[in-house]
Amino acid sequence: MEILTVKNNKMDYSTFKKIIILLFPTKYKITFITVFSLDFIGLLLGLFIRDFSFFIIVCASLLFKVIIHLASSRTVLKQLMNKQIERYNKDVIYFDLYFDEDKLYAKVDSSPNEDPIKYKDLKKINEANDIVFFLSNAGFKTYFEKKNASNKDIERLHAFFDKQNIPWRKSIL
Repeated sequence: MEILTVKNNKMDYSTFKKIIILLFPTKYKITFITVFSLDFIGLLLGLFIRDFSFFIIVCASLLFKVIIHLASSRTVLKQLMNKQIERYNKDVIYFDLYFDEDKLYAKVDSSPNEDPIKYKDLKKINEANDIVFFLSNAGFKTYFEKKNASNKDIERLHAFFDKQNIPWRKSIL
């Protein structure tokens, strides 16, 4: 029995840009935020003690860390797009996400190939402003765009996953 179907989800560069932060492991996000916060405190400390050489060093290190993080996210994004083009020979792919009683699966471009994920294998679900993102224990990632589902459907899914004891987190991104 099918619980819900979310049709016409798009896999392309602009959508991947929205979810790129969700693809990074939590420890990298925490490390980046911690380093950024410590550099900001150092920056304020340098301004307070009026040591401009310290101020310049901290600003340069902060800028360097931000550039490294952005470059690594662009690299991951390019790898995802290259895998997609290699596998499907297209830049833009449309897929449907089906929620059954015991599994979740996606059909890409109405092809008969299915990639089922059992709900017991789901690690977490993140809900961002535009996207609901699913991550399995094996590292398989899928998502659907919220514009393709009604608020009522999302509430039904939320209640269903609460019954399954799968954490559903609202992301601030």
